[in-house]
Amino acid sequence: MPLPATIFLPDFLRLDRAELTPLLRCGDPLTIALYLLLRAQCDFTTGEIATNYPRLQELLTPPQPERGRRPAGPTLKQVRRAMDWLDGMKLTARKLDRNEAQGTLRIRVTGQFKKAAPKRLEGRV
Repeated sequence: MPLPATIFLPDFLRLDRAELTPLLRCGDPLTIALYLLLRAQCDFTTGEIATNYPRLQELLTPPQPERGRRPAGPTLKQVRRAMDWLDGMKLTARKLDRNEAQGTLRIRVTGQFKKAAPKRLEGRV
């Protein structure tokens, strides 16, 4: 069994209506959790994340309880289905042929990562 994956979370996470509306309409808890995980783990300037499916499965698996067995996490098929749904809702983007050739999972989260043009300050002359 692989070692548990460690997750490092930001202090806050901002979601826009354009992201929340399709997520809440899909109604799938795994898809919502996967998007929040990707959004929290991606580079905030570009929206890109490089990971793999076993890491995503481990991060989406509930923690070990104080007593009893650890609950089963999502299967590879379930995680891939959730990724397909996120791609279909235009919340993420993957280049499947490039990912397969490189042997990694590169995802671009298409949320609020648009670079705004710097505002010109007009000063007194």
